[in-house]
Amino acid sequence: MSEIICDIILPVCDQFEFTKNCVESILVNTPLGFRLIVVNNGTNELTIAYLAGVKEKLGDRLIVIQNSANLGWVKALNQGIAISKAPYLVFQNDDTVVTAGWLTKMIGILERDKRIGIVNPSWEGRPRHMPIEEYGALLESKYRGAFIETDWARGFCVVLKKEVVEKIGNIDEIYGLAYFDDVDFSVRAINAGFLVVLALDTYVYHHRNVTFFEVLKGKKWNELHEKNKLIYYKRWGRPLKVAMVLGARSCDDDAVLDKISETVFYLARKQHHIDIWSPRDRVDKFRHTNVSLRSCGPLTRLASSLELYLNSKKKPEKRYSAVFTYDKSPVEDFDSYVRNTVDALKEKTKESIHG
Repeated sequence: MSEIICDIILPVCDQFEFTKNCVESILVNTPLGFRLIVVNNGTNELTIAYLAGVKEKLGDRLIVIQNSANLGWVKALNQGIAISKAPYLVFQNDDTVVTAGWLTKMIGILERDKRIGIVNPSWEGRPRHMPIEEYGALLESKYRGAFIETDWARGFCVVLKKEVVEKIGNIDEIYGLAYFDDVDFSVRAINAGFLVVLALDTYVYHHRNVTFFEVLKGKKWNELHEKNKLIYYKRWGRPLKVAMVLGARSCDDDAVLDKISETVFYLARKQHHIDIWSPRDRVDKFRHTNVSLRSCGPLTRLASSLELYLNSKKKPEKRYSAVFTYDKSPVEDFDSYVRNTVDALKEKTKESIHG
């Protein structure tokens, strides 16, 4: 048996066709030394028989944990973590289909920078007419090796260093069957000093919520989602929408922009959404999925000024919670002021959360 460097933890529950498609895609597209840990929360006979057949092929590279009842996604992951001995882990939904080289590419990103602890693949943007593998090949050719920092790793497919779990602990079982556990886990990892990134060159198709919608039919799904959202917000606060308006002098000074970008990333890593209003296209300084560049150059200055002026008139979900202006070289105290102000505003959002 080749050396196992990664354990793929795959919770399943009575979705035979999806489980089979997911496992088959892993077997075909994963040449890297891996072990598959399937945690079966269901009793579907086809699934059990199929896994027995896979066991004949993989031998010790497949472990099946059969639960007597549906313990949910979170506990299933923790069961897999408990028996993992590999330096890398994968948390995988069974309603996914992986593409060629998916695991090799994402582990490559983890190995490239010791600060990176968690990687998500890309999952959006595929044209309906384009086959999954073809779109995966397109992303690889376009973005080979590229990644961007992101706010949190979506739980459908998460690749991480085992040391993240060793440092921050398991998935928090306060979230029950599922939902917001992945956000919470990512935030804890970021607070511990790890970066969470999105692999731009790796595609994994996700059917989205197949098992959860089957298990939690009707209003039960919404009730669990809303309950867990309150738990998360009460613990971490609500993410805010923040605007930073940059003057031309700030944009033309790389040292100043570097200082501003430190504050922008500080806020983005705390889940806030940042709009950078800038007369210059300096997007290279602010590459994060939670950061957007808005133009306020000569041709758009009036419109952008009007939009910012009317900010207080907008609905709360579209309104900026704070607007900061950098018109010249910011002093150290101003950067601290921005961070402390937004931190205080986020902390205050916890007061309005009941439940």
